[in-house]
Formats: sequence, structure tokens, C-alpha cells
Amino acid sequence: MLASVAAAALAAALGATTYTVDPGASAVRFHLHHKMHAVDASTSRIEGKALVREDGKVQVMVRVPVASFDSGDGNRDTHMRETLESARFPFVVYKAVTSLVLPAASGKPVDVRLDGELDFHGVKRPLALPARITFEKDGSALVRSRFEVNLEAHGIERPALLFVKVDENVQLEVELRLRPG
Repeated sequence: MLASVAAAALAAALGATTYTVDPGASAVRFHLHHKMHAVDASTSRIEGKALVREDGKVQVMVRVPVASFDSGDGNRDTHMRETLESARFPFVVYKAVTSLVLPAASGKPVDVRLDGELDFHGVKRPLALPARITFEKDGSALVRSRFEVNLEAHGIERPALLFVKVDENVQLEVELRLRPG
């Protein structure tokens, strides 16, 4: 209780702060499994903002261009863009809110749950994400999260190799460097 009051007082003293994703220091990675091989891809072309309000509420919006994921295999990436219909659904978008108890000192991680909505392949579904936020001495914040997304729940027909479909869940790992301003 005392920590919540102190965090609210600190946030009120600081005022609302807007953070912007630094794409040069951020990445989204995915891992897709098939019985015969695994696919890993990543992107740093991430756009996003987080607003930390005076009352400790946080609003987050992050979007990633589908076509920006790179697995190191151009043919596979082209097929992925076709499967995900990247021309029709160019972005994966996540919007969330949470309450934040600010740490007493920088460098100490805070575990939060982001309650939000994932818009993937034109299908919006609720998605609660575990996240760990570390506020750095330079005023930036590092946000890390690992979670799964079900392809079929978002209307995506799973690709197949030799008549065997990839697993329906994709594992994602997100690391975002947020800069104030």
C-alpha cells in the first residue's frame, strides 16, 4: 500500500511521461515449430508509444510491419508474407493498459501484466501479457515479454511441409527499449 502511494506521488510530481520505442535497440522475435525443422525470425522495425499517466496507469500501443520479419531465407519470408496476407493486413498491433508501481530505484525490474488486445491478420483478440520493465538511470525503460499466439485463433491457415502443418502456436519474444519524449 505504501509503495502504491509513493509511486502515485512520484508520478504526480513528474507528471505524465510519454515513451517512444527505440527501434535501433528493440527487437521482436518469433519461433515457429514444424516436426522437420524450426523457423526463427526477427525484426527491429517496431513502432510504439507508452504513456505513463500521473495516476500510475500505463497505456501502450506497439505495431510491427508483418513484412519486416526476416528469417534469413528469402523464399520462406515471401511465403510467410503470402500466408499472413501482409498486403491486406500490413501490421500486427498490440494495445494494452496496466497499472504501474514505479520502482524505488532505477535498475530494479518491475513485473506487470499488460491487459490488452492483439490485432493480428485482421482478427482482434484479448491478450494478457506478462512483462518485466526495468527503468534505467538514463531515463529509458527496457520491457521484456515472452508469450504465445495461436495462429488459428487469428484466422491464419497453418502452412504445411510434406503435408504436415506447423504447430498452431507461435512463440514470441519482445524486447523494447523505450525512450522518454
